[in-house]
Amino acid sequence: MKTTRLLPWILFFSGILIYVIGLWRACPLLSGKGYFLGALMTGMFVTYAYQRAENLNQNDERFASVCQMVALITLGLLLVGIWNIPLTPLEKGLYLAAFLVCLAGQVLLLRPGPNEQNGES
Repeated sequence: MKTTRLLPWILFFSGILIYVIGLWRACPLLSGKGYFLGALMTGMFVTYAYQRAENLNQNDERFASVCQMVALITLGLLLVGIWNIPLTPLEKGLYLAAFLVCLAGQVLLLRPGPNEQNGES
């Protein structure tokens, strides 16, 4: 059982480390570093807000569509930023994959466990 809770943490932190350290070294300007950090924070916030609303059963159609819109805008901004940064295609794909792995780890972390779904703690 402990392995199932360890995997999301590994995904989450490995995605963050690869994304932040790699792009920190790749971006020469501080504004570029802030751009990619802002994209990561926005993506993490929107997935957190959506998963929290799902877990508390407070999710409605309008909130879900706003979260989807913000997630698509964030992904679009990330793609534009990665497209314009002078990196090899392999590095561009690596940083995009690290972003998605980080968000997947966060979604898995916020998912309720089997005991929590039945109302037990």
